[in-house]
Amino acid sequence: MNIKAGIIIQARISSTRLPKKIILEVEKDTTFLDVLLKRLSILKKSIPIILATSNLEVDDVLEKYSNKHQIKFFRGSEQHVLDRFIKCAEKNNLNSIIRICSDNPFIDVESILEVYENYKGEDYLSYKINHLPSILTHYGFFCEIVSLSALKRIYRENSIDCFEHVTNCIYTNPNKFNVRFIEKSIDNKNIRCTLDTKGDFKNLRKLYFDIVKDKPEIGYLDIIKYIEKESSITKSMRKIIKENSK
Repeated sequence: MNIKAGIIIQARISSTRLPKKIILEVEKDTTFLDVLLKRLSILKKSIPIILATSNLEVDDVLEKYSNKHQIKFFRGSEQHVLDRFIKCAEKNNLNSIIRICSDNPFIDVESILEVYENYKGEDYLSYKINHLPSILTHYGFFCEIVSLSALKRIYRENSIDCFEHVTNCIYTNPNKFNVRFIEKSIDNKNIRCTLDTKGDFKNLRKLYFDIVKDKPEIGYLDIIKYIEKESSITKSMRKIIKENSK
């Protein structure tokens, strides 16, 4: 298989719990979307990066971020995220998609490269952290890669449950799709570096100023080590995880 992979960042402004969370200023002229895009800019591989958002007027502002960081920009359906990803991949001549959520500003760059270099054309490849698919955890460090052909198969089945959550109908069906996971273990289950609440914003902002701003390439293990030394962040993260566990 001739693999043509690209990074598609799923982004939107509307958010119920923390409106405009990805473009709230962390400091002057810097948002967590900037932090994420700056981290991706240090990738050693030449992988296309596309910021994909909805066609709603509220998301117009995101185009300036793609211009600022010199990456591609795509707009599609707000509710039918699956359709947005398929059309974005087709427009950019991709047959494999490295999917990243914009609410994971501290995405681990080395893990992106590990997934990219281990990908053999499976329908789905990602991480299992402590035997749980990384997308179902609170860590916020990991990406996933999915084939365009698998997304199209899901699309043809026309299941509403698969429209918004792009990959869950694939990785939960290993009997129908070629699904593979890279196993990793993280001892501390109380780490939360995803952005969804005011508490998350406060914690990630402190981490940004303390360790990420001057070292944008910092890996997830070093971020975890730092968090474990900061009792106030640890306590806050534990509380937010408990409040947001399904």
